Amino acid sequence: MGCAGSGPSGPPSQPTGPMAAPVDSVGEGGVGARDSSTAARSERAIDALRAAYVEGAYDEVVRRAQKWRRSFPDTAAAIQFNTLLGRAEQARGQHPAAIKVLRRARVMAAECGRSLVALDRILAESYVAQYQWPRAASALRRVLEARPSDLAARRALAEVYRQARRWEEARAQYRHLVRTDSTNGKWWARLAQCALELGATDSARRHFQSAHRHLPQSADVALSLSRLHRATGRPAAAQRVVDSTLHHQPGDPRLWRRQADLAFEQDKLGTARRAYARTVATGDSSATVYRRMGIIDVRRGRPTRAFSVLQKSLRRDSTHSRTMLYLGIAALNLDRLQQATTYFRRTVENETRGPISTALERLGQTYDQQRHVGEAVRAYNTALRLRPERAVLYFRLATVYDEHYRDKKPAARYYRRFLRAADSTDTDLRRYAKSRLETLRPTLHMQRKGWTGSSGGE
Repeated sequence: MGCAGSGPSGPPSQPTGPMAAPVDSVGEGGVGARDSSTAARSERAIDALRAAYVEGAYDEVVRRAQKWRRSFPDTAAAIQFNTLLGRAEQARGQHPAAIKVLRRARVMAAECGRSLVALDRILAESYVAQYQWPRAASALRRVLEARPSDLAARRALAEVYRQARRWEEARAQYRHLVRTDSTNGKWWARLAQCALELGATDSARRHFQSAHRHLPQSADVALSLSRLHRATGRPAAAQRVVDSTLHHQPGDPRLWRRQADLAFEQDKLGTARRAYARTVATGDSSATVYRRMGIIDVRRGRPTRAFSVLQKSLRRDSTHSRTMLYLGIAALNLDRLQQATTYFRRTVENETRGPISTALERLGQTYDQQRHVGEAVRAYNTALRLRPERAVLYFRLATVYDEHYRDKKPAARYYRRFLRAADSTDTDLRRYAKSRLETLRPTLHMQRKGWTGSSGGE
C-alpha cells in the first residue's frame, strides 16, 4: 500500500470549502461512478464521514468506516478512516475499540513518516478514560517531545500524573505551567496539592496563597488554605481567607461551617452561633452543626433554645455522647430533673459502650502478653462491669485463668459463660472453648474432690 493520498491524519473537524455529498448519498460499494480516481473516491468518503461525525451520527460513522477502510488500499486514506473510526468509538464510549483502531492508525502513520502528534493526543484521551495512566502519560510525553510548547498536552500530562498519584512528576509539570502563566490560580492550586502530598507543608501554603490571590472566589482553594493556616496555628489568617471568599460565595455552606468552626475554637461564641445558623440556612443541617449550636446556647445561658436545637442534633445522630451530655445540662438548667437524669445516664452508658471499654479490653490483652496476670484480670473485669453483654470478655478472662492459674474452676466458669452469651458467635472461639472444657474435665473433677494443690497463681 502506498503512503500518498488523502491529507494528514487528525481529529475530525468541520470541513471547509465545497463539501462532498452527504453520507446518505454514498453508496455501499463506493462513493459513486462520477469519480473514477481511487484517491478522489476516498477523499469524498472521508469528507462524508467527517460530516456525519460533526452531525453526531457516530453509529453511522462506525458502520461505514469499518466497511470503507477495506475498500481503499491507499495507506493515507486508511489512516484517516481508522482515525475517524476511533473518534466515533470514543464518542460512543467504546474506548477499548477506539484504542485498537487508533493504534493501528499510528503504526501506519509511523511507517509513512507522518506526524504522530494528533494520534498520540487522541490515544491519550482513551487511555485516560480507561484509567491506563502509564500509557496516557507515555502518549502525552511523545506529544511534548514533538511540541514542547504545547500547553494543552502539558496540562493533560500533569493531570494524568496527579490522577495516578505520581506527585513528583505532577509537581514538575505544574511548576512548568505556572512559569508559563503565573496568573492561573487553578495551576497554583494543583501545585499546592502536589506539595502537600509530598509533605512540603510550607510550600503548599505558599502555593495555595498564590491560588487564592488569583482565584479568590474558589471555595475549594479557600478551604484548603484555611485548613493549612488552622493546622499551623494561624486561626486569624484562616478566618480572613474564609471571610474573603464568602463575599464571592455567600451560599456555600462549607464556608459558613468553616467560619463557624474557627470562631467556636477561638471561643467567639456569638460569631460562631450566627455562622452555624447560616450553615443550616444554606443547606448543611448535620447533627454536628446543631450540636455546636446547642453547646453555644448552653454556654451563653439560653437553655430553652439549647434544648430544642440539641434535640434536632439527637434526631440526626442518637449515638453522640456530647449531645446527650448537653441535653442533660440544658434540662437541669430548666429544672427538668427527670429528663436531666435520663440524658446523663445515657451519656454514661454511651461512654462505657464506646472507647473506654474497648481501651480496657486492649489493656487487658497487653497485660496478658506481658504476663502481668493480676493487672490483666482487673482490666477485663472492669471492662466486663461496663459491658456485661460483651461475650469475648468472658473468653479473655477464661484464657487468663486457664493459662496462668492452677485452679481451673474460674477458667471453666468463664468458658461456660462465654458459650452461653448471646453474642458469642465466633466459631473458632466457641470451638476452642468447648475443646478446653472437654480437656479440663478430669482436672476439674479432681479439684472438686480436693486432690490437687492450692488455687494460687503460678
